[in-house]
Amino acid sequence: MIDTILAALDSAGVTAWRSSDADPSRTDTVPGLVTLVDPVVGGNLWPVHLPNDAPDTTGVYSLAGQGDIEVDGYRLSRVDTYVLSLRSPTFDPLRTMSDDLIARVAAHAGLESWEITDAATDYEFDPRQYRAHFELQATSLATAAPALPAAFVHPVQADAEPNAIGTFEVRQTVHEHIAVTLVAEQGDLDAQRQAVADALLGLETDDAVSPLEYAGGQRVAVSGRLVFWRELYRFQRLLST
Repeated sequence: MIDTILAALDSAGVTAWRSSDADPSRTDTVPGLVTLVDPVVGGNLWPVHLPNDAPDTTGVYSLAGQGDIEVDGYRLSRVDTYVLSLRSPTFDPLRTMSDDLIARVAAHAGLESWEITDAATDYEFDPRQYRAHFELQATSLATAAPALPAAFVHPVQADAEPNAIGTFEVRQTVHEHIAVTLVAEQGDLDAQRQAVADALLGLETDDAVSPLEYAGGQRVAVSGRLVFWRELYRFQRLLST
């Protein structure tokens, strides 16, 4: 049934993967960070520490932590947390850079979701620089070829009815539940849910004795502008000796 569901979603234009194919180690958000921040500091952005010959107005970033967004034990997305410091010998350019960064993060559109989760400003007496510190979080899909909106599919539960025949033979109806986890921006979620329903409701396969039907759904996570929504679909199959 999983292969049939994936094929139906693909035919409907919904980008879908098996949840077991998700691998957070595939993701790399550093290029996205550089693209976002480099114009703010005029290309003077470095990882971890500044070189000795760095100009007065600079940016330096470091990876502060990594986490995953899990659904039913599958790690479908990775959340990277960076600490970024903007530096300037005078305050006004620092304020301009900070405003520019905030505007670029707010306007960012792409496969990664970026957000500013914390900010602070201080002054470093040696080497006499004003500094603006930002905590940035990047949420990315754990797939080799990310695309949004997305759907991840996996089985979650099977319930069996009692034997319907007798003592020496077994014939049971098994109720199978399939999870389809949608990842989309908030404004796209309703349309994505409807597209999935249009593709899956009433779907039949040779191994099922009933068509696929809707069993419920709920939000499982929100990270940045992305919403993770888990839909459940169910069907019946026969198990017999």
